[in-house]
This record gives sequence, C-alpha cells and structure tokens, in this order.
Amino acid sequence: MTPSPEVLLALGPLLLFAMAVAETSMPAGLLVPAGVSLSLGAFLAHEGLLPWAPVLVGAGSGALVGDSLGYWLGRSGSARFARVPGLAGRLLSRARGAARSLLRRPPLVSVTMARLASFVRTLMPAAAGMSGMTYPHFLVFDVAGVLLWVGLYAGIGVAAGESWRIASGLLGTGWAVAIFGALVGSWWLARRRKRSEDAEILLTPLVPTEESPPEGELG
Repeated sequence: MTPSPEVLLALGPLLLFAMAVAETSMPAGLLVPAGVSLSLGAFLAHEGLLPWAPVLVGAGSGALVGDSLGYWLGRSGSARFARVPGLAGRLLSRARGAARSLLRRPPLVSVTMARLASFVRTLMPAAAGMSGMTYPHFLVFDVAGVLLWVGLYAGIGVAAGESWRIASGLLGTGWAVAIFGALVGSWWLARRRKRSEDAEILLTPLVPTEESPPEGELG
C-alpha cells in the first residue's frame, strides 16, 4: 500500500532526521543527499505544506546525532576501518590523507566549515575521532557548523520557492514546471556523470605511494 501524500508530508521531518544521521555516521553519506532533502523540506515549508519548526529541528538534530556517531565510530574503530576490504576500503584509504590534512587546520575550518561541503562532511566526524581532537572541542565547532549548514540549505529552499512563485507568475504554471524540470534534469545528469567518474576512480587499484606522515593532533 502506497503512503498518501499527507502521510509522506507528516513523515517528512522524521525522514530528514534519519537522512541527516545517516549522512555522517556511516559511508551511506556518499549516497544520502541530506542537504538536498533539507532544501526540499524548506521549499515545502515555504509553500505552507510543512511546518517550519519540525523541518529545521529534524534536520539540525539529525546532523548533530550523525556527527557524534561518526566521531565515536572514528575514535573507537579507526584501526579496523583501515582494514576494510573492497570498494569501501579503497574509499577510506583515499580519504585518509585528505582527512589528516583537513584536521591539521584550525577547528573553525576543519569542523565548522567542512560541514558545508557535501563529501567532506561525510568524512569529517570520523576523521575528527581518529585525530587528537577531544569530543567537547569537536562538539563546540560542530554545533556552529550544523547551524550554518541548516541556514545554507534552508536558504536554498526558500530561494527556490521565491523563484518558483516569480516564474509561475510571469510565465504561467506550465512553463514554470517545464523550466524547473529541465533544471532538475540537467542537475541530475551532471551529478550522475560525476558519480560515474568517481566510481571509475575508486574501482582503480591504489598505486603504492610514500607513507603519509603521522596524524596531526588538535587540542
């Protein structure tokens, strides 16, 4: 039995919470578009189809929970993660050097600003757990990063809602739908091509390189 639109809208904030948790607490973050989902939720809230508070609270709390889970997974299992076989292992191996380099930067950059980049925020919490950064230190900057993340993607949703109203008012609903569909289709094709290129890179065996320097520590 297919859920009705009313049920899907009622479950929207819970789905946002779950997607935000998954994005940074496990490798599923490579496939879970929590930022895009937040923008969609903000668009629906802007159009009056969802209440604002559950959308923002669901996404923000899910991001904080997911980041904390990712941090503790990295803190407790970094050695085991390094030995994961197959595609996941190659992905983690390739990301390890980038994560070390990221966490040598000040926490404002390595945690707060890293949360705004879709691929980086998937890796950042576990990388912080593998580093010498303490959990309270991580949490202070992560809260700031989550607030910026919620503001950025909710703002994109509001901007999309305003653009929709202007386009439908000037061109009519039919043309607005056609233009919106073309833009979404172009974005989807570009994203699919990028993922195909990334998959080809990840499926290529790693070439042994000089050992990376030891992990840096942050206070």
